[in-house]
Amino acid sequence: MKKGIRRLTLLAAALLVLLSAACARPEEPEEESGHLLYFLSPEDTARGGDAITGVRVDLHLPEDAGPTEEAAAVVEGLIQGAEGHGTLLKDVQLRSINIVGRRAYVDFSPNYAALTGIELSLADYCVTLSLSQIEGISAVTITAAGRDLFYRDSAVLMSRDVLLSSMEDVIETVPVTLYFRSEEGDIVPEERLLELYEGQTLAESLLRALLEGPRKRGLSAVIPEGFVFNGIRVEDRVCYLSLSSKAMALLPEAAGEQEAMLRSIALSLYSMDTVDELCILSDGEELQQFGQIPIDVVRFRPNEGEA
Repeated sequence: MKKGIRRLTLLAAALLVLLSAACARPEEPEEESGHLLYFLSPEDTARGGDAITGVRVDLHLPEDAGPTEEAAAVVEGLIQGAEGHGTLLKDVQLRSINIVGRRAYVDFSPNYAALTGIELSLADYCVTLSLSQIEGISAVTITAAGRDLFYRDSAVLMSRDVLLSSMEDVIETVPVTLYFRSEEGDIVPEERLLELYEGQTLAESLLRALLEGPRKRGLSAVIPEGFVFNGIRVEDRVCYLSLSSKAMALLPEAAGEQEAMLRSIALSLYSMDTVDELCILSDGEELQQFGQIPIDVVRFRPNEGEA
């Protein structure tokens, strides 16, 4: 009888050990909440490391907040700062913020332009990286009292211009020419260097850059907001560009606008030296017309001087 009791006692003890081990098992880490805002790194960690650091901040936004309200809250959060991190915007006020397409236009008070040198660049970086966390924003333009800042070569800032990836990640850097609309209404070239990473094709990167729009002042995108490409591939020097019927429904009504859009796409793609012919498909069927414009006008690479 005593042996049976002793056995039951040992089993009970073993069970308690297993239960206690199960209770002590660490919980799965919860997903971080809040918006990722970028501030100056603390002085004790900035030396030899990154000058700016991402910090999760709860902006207390309502669930139905729109993109503009969210973007304004992000910028106000940058102005207020975060504990333990410096901000270069403490004396700056946000005058206005607007989102057009995938670009956020931020206008600060005049004293933003009083920042100089590396401080001005870091302030730009913090604003650009923070706003790029918002879905749908891929580019930022910053002004002070409605005026462009003279020091910039480009009025358009993008997160990829700020985050300098290791050259070990870059497979190749390729020059391309993208085509946009000038202030006079002409389709004109903009030279660009595209960095290709593991798993990216040049054609995909080029289309993405074309959708993001120009960087030079005085140029504007020709492709309407919301227009997307289903896919692109290059085989035997033919570029196959796939569109959906929904995208085709977004074509501008005017024939001149349709032609400008088609030329912008085609001429940009022909800047790749691996493409001599363009084939456009919609829902799997080859198109003969791009709206009112015959695709034959851009089907083949133009001779030098014809673009």
